[in-house]
Amino acid sequence: MQKKGLITLLIREARARDFQSIVSINASEEEKTSPIDLARVTQLDSWSTYHRVAIKEDQVAGFLLVMSNASGYDGTNFRWFADRYKSFLYVDRIVIDPVYAGMGVGTALYLDLIEFAKAQGHVALCCEINVLPPNPVSHAFHARFGFREVGHSDEAGAQKVVSYQVAVL
Repeated sequence: MQKKGLITLLIREARARDFQSIVSINASEEEKTSPIDLARVTQLDSWSTYHRVAIKEDQVAGFLLVMSNASGYDGTNFRWFADRYKSFLYVDRIVIDPVYAGMGVGTALYLDLIEFAKAQGHVALCCEINVLPPNPVSHAFHARFGFREVGHSDEAGAQKVVSYQVAVL
């Protein structure tokens, strides 16, 4: 159990029965992440090193999906890190149900991830954060965990521009 403020959470491995909730929660934040359906969640889960959910009163309050550098993941942003770093954990997405926004769900998931990463011997977490469209909430959240920009996507005229971020553990 993880306590944060007035909310008590259970952090556990994501299960197939959670995938529909994950799709629904993700849909609320597609502009900041990217669309997924059940088939894609299943595929992402198969590539993941860490895929956990935060449970509040038997409901999925949020999820965190992470790949290791050894993953067969097909994401462009993941490849950017793989081309530059030898060993890392890549945060593909962290999404919190808007009902639970600001209640410490994301923090609880990241604290669990950091504990997991250290136990597995990983020394760096990587992610990308939208610059266009802007996502100041994600920038502030990740800065609290020591993430710093190490690059950015630079496709001319792109509708989506991201900041590549790394946190050394």
